[in-house]
Amino acid sequence: MNLLSKLIFIWKKPKIIIVTGKGRDITAEAIFQVLNQKFSTSAPTIRGYDGSAVAASAGGKIRKITEDNLGFLKQEEILIFETKLEKAKNFSFFVKNSKLPILVVTQVGEIPPDKAFFAGERNETTEIKKLTKILPPFSRLILNFDDETVREITEETNVFALTFGFQEGADFQSTDLRLNKGVNFKINYRGNIVPIWLDSLFGKEQIYSALAAAACGIIFDLNLVEISQALKFYKGLPGRMRLIKGIKRSFILDDSATSSVFSMTEALEILGKTEIEKLVHRSLGEGGRKIAVLGDILGIGKYTIEAHETIGEKVAATSNLLFTIGSRAKFIGEAAKNKGFPEEKIFQFDEINLAVQALKREIKEDDLILIDGSTEMKMSEIVKEIKAVQ
Repeated sequence: MNLLSKLIFIWKKPKIIIVTGKGRDITAEAIFQVLNQKFSTSAPTIRGYDGSAVAASAGGKIRKITEDNLGFLKQEEILIFETKLEKAKNFSFFVKNSKLPILVVTQVGEIPPDKAFFAGERNETTEIKKLTKILPPFSRLILNFDDETVREITEETNVFALTFGFQEGADFQSTDLRLNKGVNFKINYRGNIVPIWLDSLFGKEQIYSALAAAACGIIFDLNLVEISQALKFYKGLPGRMRLIKGIKRSFILDDSATSSVFSMTEALEILGKTEIEKLVHRSLGEGGRKIAVLGDILGIGKYTIEAHETIGEKVAATSNLLFTIGSRAKFIGEAAKNKGFPEEKIFQFDEINLAVQALKREIKEDDLILIDGSTEMKMSEIVKEIKAVQ
């Protein structure tokens, strides 16, 4: 960060929101969407020199910044920083000189699809705990209540904390979850309950991001109704459980940005539960099938085969067709076949380009296609090839 930016920061003392953890990117986006509704009512959103969004109005300015563009700060009144857990130590200057530092910690562990509680590795929160110890007393914490490791951060500081999650005891609790053309749920905050609608978005991680954004909105004096209205415009991020239109009037459930055993399992459950009839609002032809297009899940270690076989068992219960890409994903197909999935409906490929050609030939109108796999598998290339031209 250059000297001029530091001087501007010390002079303006902007309010800052530091977002970290595994869900930091979509949570920062959700927070921006909620606050953007309040702080940019008099002017349209414009683009900064680096392509980042800058929402300007007579009442203030808000800007979302990643750790890659810290070097140049303008005169914003609210800054949203998105950073990795291990880089939290870089933010001591900001929290010491901010008018209102807010630290948002999303999940550290993997989110299980079948239960509300989990825990990440404690060593992953080392740097963020150091940062909490130097927070001014007027700071605010927003923590994922369902992740025990994140919840423990409150033991390191006396700063006021708000929590969010699915469990009872969270300040912002999600209840009454339903799937439609997106996810519907209710936020319960201190006895006040409002419905939330995330259009074309699915998954627990999206709900967590909305809950954290709601907590942030409350700190900035928005009420739950205003927050609910703002989240109607939240579109998430590419490759993070988004529903988009595909070729031949099909639909794509795009989860191509990253993957784990837990997240792929949840994506398959959502694929199985999503009612295509409610997506298309018309009579179904030969399509209307659930197609799983799955790549390797990397970084599992010695349990690679077993993990992919578990995924295959889930495919057998949720899908009509299966495309696999990669040497590890072959075990998905083998396990699905062993569970009674028809062999003629399993297509295995080592290369994405061959998979894309076969998938394009197979897609029919009203099909719902899940694209999922580790980042290294570049499953987003498949999405690019089969998404509808807007």
